Amino acid sequence: MKILHTSDWHLGRSFGTYGLLPDQEAFLEWFISTATNNEVDLVVIAGDIYDRTTPPAEAMRAFDHAVSALTTAGIDVAAIAGNHDSPDRVTMYHSVTERNGLILRGGYPDGADVVVRQYDDGPLAIAAIPFLDPRMIPPTFTLLDPADGPFSHNAVATACAEAARGAIPDGMRSLAIAHGFIAGGQGSDSERTPVAVIGGSDHIGAQVFEGFSYTALGHLHRPQTVRGLDHIRYSGTPLAYSFSETEPKSVVMVSMDSKGSCQTELIPVPVGRPVRTLTDSFENLMASDPDDHSLIRIQLTDTTAVRNAKRRLEDVFGHIVELKLLSLGTPGATPAEPNANLEASLAEQVKDFLETASGLSADLDQFDLVIDALTEAGADVGPVAEVRASIAVDGDSTEGVAA
Repeated sequence: MKILHTSDWHLGRSFGTYGLLPDQEAFLEWFISTATNNEVDLVVIAGDIYDRTTPPAEAMRAFDHAVSALTTAGIDVAAIAGNHDSPDRVTMYHSVTERNGLILRGGYPDGADVVVRQYDDGPLAIAAIPFLDPRMIPPTFTLLDPADGPFSHNAVATACAEAARGAIPDGMRSLAIAHGFIAGGQGSDSERTPVAVIGGSDHIGAQVFEGFSYTALGHLHRPQTVRGLDHIRYSGTPLAYSFSETEPKSVVMVSMDSKGSCQTELIPVPVGRPVRTLTDSFENLMASDPDDHSLIRIQLTDTTAVRNAKRRLEDVFGHIVELKLLSLGTPGATPAEPNANLEASLAEQVKDFLETASGLSADLDQFDLVIDALTEAGADVGPVAEVRASIAVDGDSTEGVAA
């Protein structure tokens, strides 16, 4: 049988000011076609279907469309709630949808349930373990004794996995689905810590999933295996959600024989925008090759602010989601001590401030701009000509445009 493993769709998410839902919908159309064309038997979504517990209606419609298209094509779907999801929203109507090939799990009531599905080459036991916050264990959860708490995420996941393994008939192949940070995994900048972290208490031990034929994981946004084991892996996000996610995005195709032996293949995701971080001067960036496809983070190396930098750079880079002045100073520079001389004139204090802020000689254009503003406000700035002359003597002023 064929299993298509994905996770962390985060439907409804934005990347800075860029709304990702159109890109996510393009991914879903490609994903549906991929599953259908490859005659997949089961699609697995390992948590974080939505980006927040109260997703926008457009995100919910996108998920509904994807699930409806897959199940209509005769493909089973098993999905769990992640730490971004509301368990109640994910599992709503699951008693009805399960009869139509859709397994939805979220929250403690069914955290250790096992569903057995029949496929052309035999049965498959599915243990869909949703994200379970150990701080929210209800009295009805009998796998752990509340008197032994407080519990870690590892303790809760272990209890559910052990209970699920015990419910799987001997010799039957199995699939575990889970959402969390497996110890040793490599994170990205876009993950949200699933539970309060005290000494790594949010981590789950990889041994928790020993004994399952394949474990489909969600939460970490980079595609990766756990301990180098091909049958315990993260699919990663289908799109880049942070500037640290420069690696190719993919979904995992799992071919599982009747005894549970698995072969995996990464299928690259061809939709969505790559991310780029550009670090250079404004002048050099304006002369760069245009890029209207990538999501761009710009780190300006200029030592003076540039007026309307983002608007002007958008003529070259169509999707700038972050722009900042990398540093107002140079590494190792020793700026002047601010307000070192309280007897200094206001003009001298302006010069000192500019040197303190930049770690360089004061910029003459910026000095004049501040002095003009102070003079217009009626301040007594002191001997401006002498201070201007000292700036010119101290070092060549790099011409810039003040913000």
